[in-house]
Amino acid sequence: MVHKSLSLNINGIKRKFSKLGFNISVLARDFSIIPKDDPKQALRINRFFISFGIYILNLSLCYLAYNAGMMQLSELYWYGIIILGANIFLYIIFRTGLNEWMKDPSLTSVQICVASLIVMYGVFFIHEARGILLSLYILIMLFGTFRLDTRQFLHVSAFILATYGADILLLHFSHRQDLNLKIEIFQWLALAIVLISVSFIGGNISALRHDLSASRKKLQASLVTIKEMAIQDDLTGFFNRRHLMELLESEHNRSVRTGSVFSLAMIDLDKFKSINDTFGHQAGDNVLLTFSAIIRSVLRKTDFCGRYGGEEFLVVLPETDLEAAKVFAERIRVCVEDSFFPDLKKKSKITVSIGLAEHRTTEDIEKTISRADEALYRAKNKGRNRVEVSA
Repeated sequence: MVHKSLSLNINGIKRKFSKLGFNISVLARDFSIIPKDDPKQALRINRFFISFGIYILNLSLCYLAYNAGMMQLSELYWYGIIILGANIFLYIIFRTGLNEWMKDPSLTSVQICVASLIVMYGVFFIHEARGILLSLYILIMLFGTFRLDTRQFLHVSAFILATYGADILLLHFSHRQDLNLKIEIFQWLALAIVLISVSFIGGNISALRHDLSASRKKLQASLVTIKEMAIQDDLTGFFNRRHLMELLESEHNRSVRTGSVFSLAMIDLDKFKSINDTFGHQAGDNVLLTFSAIIRSVLRKTDFCGRYGGEEFLVVLPETDLEAAKVFAERIRVCVEDSFFPDLKKKSKITVSIGLAEHRTTEDIEKTISRADEALYRAKNKGRNRVEVSA
């Protein structure tokens, strides 16, 4: 069992590296700064560039500190290298897709922690003006509203407070003469209060965004349901008559434009009223459901069906002439005759009559439907359970 689990883990790792290799090959062949074929990854990289812009502003602030004599040129130089190196590393992770292996592909917590370490460097070297840089921690925390909940906010707040506390300790041992420990501890406590407050506020904002996103998804699902209800028959799931006529009109226009042929099959369940009268309307509905499933099993992907009336169904057969339509109709007729309908007695049989008509580009849709309907009634008059073709 252990060997099997180890084998599965190795195979999983192989697949991940294989995917990584594929991503790198695609990236090398068709490179773009922001991916064009992955909207989610593009959004994450756009957010990354927002954070990179904040780093540049931070570096500009440190440059002003250098001009004011509060920072050495070598310290500013290494500060820039650290910022550039960290961001190149993060960009590579995003652009190669390595971030998608993580629980949070946006790497929000990781980016906040990296930013706090970079600010920690600036705070250490900017000496008496480091209180100014504390405001950058708030800016860093705001980045978390894209993704983090309150608990995650508190975790990164603890990390920031730990790095700032480490700065104070390092300064205490290395620049004790330039450090007022009481003020630094007071600033640390003030920062803790602010970060905890931001954590709860940011967590609530993030929760609100999550709720809004969930509500939007529910709304989209509701709109899809409403759209389906507007075009589908409630019982059978086939198109309703109104939408069916719209599709037929489109098919007619395509036929006129390209010269393609299509045929109509008007299908009616024989003696359906007697089924309702004998077994009840619920049994009649179940018969329609079973009948609908039979039609679906025979339809091709290009065919579509609509409920034209109570027990009348109209099947549209694109790219199908009359001879091919006959084969389809006969298959439907046989399938229905041979099928078992559980709500009826064992000896009860359901049959259908079918009228066929091939559409002519010189006539409108209503005329073709009328010819199929006439063929259907001929099938009824000739004894039912048969297929008749329009002349």
